[in-house]
Amino acid sequence: MYEANTIIKDLRVLTEHFIPRRIIHRTGQLEVLRDNLKPLVNEEIPRSSFLHGPPGTGKTCMSQYIVDELKAHTPVLSAYINCWSYPSRFKILFNILQSLGHNFINRKGTPTDELIDTLKNKIKNRPCIIVLDEADQLEDEKILYDLLEIEKVCIILIANTETLFATIDPRIRSRLQSIDRIEFRPYSTREIFDILKDRADLGLVNDAISAEQLTKIADLSGGDARIALNILRIAAEEAEKKDAEKVSDSHIERAAPKTKNLEADRLLESLNTHQKILYGIVKSSKEISSSDLHEKYLSTCAEKNIEPIVDRTVRKYLERLEAFKLVASSGEGRWTIFKISS
Repeated sequence: MYEANTIIKDLRVLTEHFIPRRIIHRTGQLEVLRDNLKPLVNEEIPRSSFLHGPPGTGKTCMSQYIVDELKAHTPVLSAYINCWSYPSRFKILFNILQSLGHNFINRKGTPTDELIDTLKNKIKNRPCIIVLDEADQLEDEKILYDLLEIEKVCIILIANTETLFATIDPRIRSRLQSIDRIEFRPYSTREIFDILKDRADLGLVNDAISAEQLTKIADLSGGDARIALNILRIAAEEAEKKDAEKVSDSHIERAAPKTKNLEADRLLESLNTHQKILYGIVKSSKEISSSDLHEKYLSTCAEKNIEPIVDRTVRKYLERLEAFKLVASSGEGRWTIFKISS
């Protein structure tokens, strides 16, 4: 009943949240990010960075890796915020302060401007890196201006689309002119294979999976390292449940659809109210034009007694749904057609 694992040596290593001992196939991006942050070591002003690219291309992993690396060499402060979970200006500031060890007596009664003053006092001219992951979920981009106005604060923005600043307030956009844009393209099959091999060597017993099977997983991943790692983990767990000595092709074939279903469920669960409304309208239609989608969105909000969001936020949310491959579009402008991704 309580026998030791026969295949999995270290489950942590097989998860997307594990920070590896080395970054594979992202040398160029890593060096640029290092150069941007290097001034912090000498208590000089660093350059903020914007990491953009599709899901599963190593953006979050690299940001956490580089912050850990820097903290090993200098007493820099840091905070990591996922904007899916904390999209508002208040929640971001509140959670940054909590990450930096600030204790609140009364959360609800604290004005946002007071949080900014508290953050300035907490940092006190010490170098500080703030990572805003899933930044295309920001409800109020003014938070970017707030943070960049604080001396010695450096931000690392992470988003799936490069168009994050396209509809931003001009005053905030001008403040972001100096931010360094670093692109993360989808991994090739060979690169995914190398990432899987590295994790399998650390997380599985010797010879638990073959090179051919790692290639099979890489082929199924579509260049998304997160999906690849989840297929590997679920296949290894399937093999252990069956008391197998090795991962087989059938374990991988069962793991792949499970992984993709879990990923889709996770994404749908994390959508906010307006994103769920937009997704639901597209899902209920074989295909729908952007103008009809907008009309149905407004009528749905009226039916549910929900205040609708402005047009530019609707466009941003639709881009978000497309980036996560929940919906697909064709055409441009008012003639854009939306449908559920196949």
